Amino acid sequence: MFKADEGIMRCYMRLEEYQRQRLWLERLFHPEKLKWKDAPPPITETKRIRIDELAQMGFGEEYYQKMLTGEQEADKHLQELVEIHPLWPHFERINGIAYKLAGGFIAAGGDINRCPTVSSFWKGMGLDVLPDGTVPRKIRGARNVERKVPALPHVTRLGEQIRQQINRTHGNLHEIYLREKAKYLAKYPERQRHYNHKAGLRMAQKLLYACLWKEWREAYNLSAPQAYAFAILMHESEPITIKDLYDQA
Repeated sequence: MFKADEGIMRCYMRLEEYQRQRLWLERLFHPEKLKWKDAPPPITETKRIRIDELAQMGFGEEYYQKMLTGEQEADKHLQELVEIHPLWPHFERINGIAYKLAGGFIAAGGDINRCPTVSSFWKGMGLDVLPDGTVPRKIRGARNVERKVPALPHVTRLGEQIRQQINRTHGNLHEIYLREKAKYLAKYPERQRHYNHKAGLRMAQKLLYACLWKEWREAYNLSAPQAYAFAILMHESEPITIKDLYDQA
C-alpha cells in the first residue's frame, strides 16, 4: 500500500474509534451535550451505578476527556493528510465532498494497487450489489451462489453518506442522478419509485467512483483501463471524466 494511503487509513480508523468511544461515554457523563427531543433522560440509580463501575475500570471523566482530545487531534491530522493526497484537488471541487468524506473514501479504497479494474474497485467498495438486493452475476467458478442476499447489504456508512450528498446537494452529480432516475422511471413505470430512485443514485455513485479510481491509479503511474467500465455505464458520447463532475461555475 502506498504510504500516503496507509497514513490516511490509519488516521481515519483512529478517528472513528475515538469518536465511537467519546459518544459512548458522552451519553453517560454528558447527556446535555447531545440533542434530545425534550430534555435529557434522568440519571437513574442503575445508570449511576454503571457510571461508578466504569470509572473504577478506568472509563471515567478523565478517559472521556482523553477520547475527546484524541478525536480533535485525529480530525485535524486527517484534514492535513487528505489535503496533500493526489485526489484532494478533485475532492474539494466536487459539491458536498468534504475532507472527512474524502478521508473515508481513501481509507475504504485501501490499496489501490490491488484494483487493476474499476469493476474490482466497485466490488471492494460495496457496489457489486444491486438496489433490489441481488448480485449482478454469479462469480465465475463458484457453486451454489445464493443470488438473493439480505436487504441492502451494500449500504455502508460511507456509501450512504455519499449517496445523501448526491441526493441533497445541487451540482453536476445531482444532475446525473436526476437524468439516470428519469431513464429508470421511463423503463420501469410500474416499479416502485423507491427502486428507481436508488438505481439512479447508484449510477451516479458508480460514475463518481469510476472517475476517482482512474485519477487515483494514474496519480501513482498505474494503468487505468476504461473500456469495460464505461461500456457498462452506457455513456452516450465521450467517456465522462472527473472534471464533468465538478460544480458548474
